[in-house]
Amino acid sequence: MASVTPGPCPSTGCPAPTEIDCIVVDKVYDSCTQTITVTQTVTPTAVCTVTGCSIDLSTSSCTVGAVTPTLTPNYNDITFVIAASYSIACSAGVSLPETADTTVTVTLYNPAGTTPSCSILSGSCTCVNLPNGSISCTLTLCLLFQTTATVQLLVPSYGFCEPAPCPQVGPVLACPPSPLFPPQAS
Repeated sequence: MASVTPGPCPSTGCPAPTEIDCIVVDKVYDSCTQTITVTQTVTPTAVCTVTGCSIDLSTSSCTVGAVTPTLTPNYNDITFVIAASYSIACSAGVSLPETADTTVTVTLYNPAGTTPSCSILSGSCTCVNLPNGSISCTLTLCLLFQTTATVQLLVPSYGFCEPAPCPQVGPVLACPPSPLFPPQAS
């Protein structure tokens, strides 16, 4: 694991914490990202000249399908079941809703008490008409795989976070700003 340092400190270093707190958090035991590509051929019920394609992340899903122990203790091969919802736009103004199903297996540190999960972070798709009237669609998905557990951590602290007052008048600000947190050391 990478060494963790506190946020920006003066050149003299950070002061000692004012207290030590026990907090309940979801700890990430292991995580990785992976890009996958899924190709699917669709046979529309009516003529469709493809003009576009879009993925609906809000109705897409990624769930745990199977957990298989490996020869290394506490590491498991976890198979995730992915259902990516997308729509094919046709020149006649018709939209064809479709779902591409696939599986991905990754090896993660998954000791007893941790829970594997998966998120579809982003995606894109392209569709083309085939000479036989079918449509071939290729989806590219960015996936985040994790194993987590809710734990109690003992942490040094400077006390509670006190948010600044909201501005009363002024220009429109991005809320929350991006990125929300500074990058961590790797």
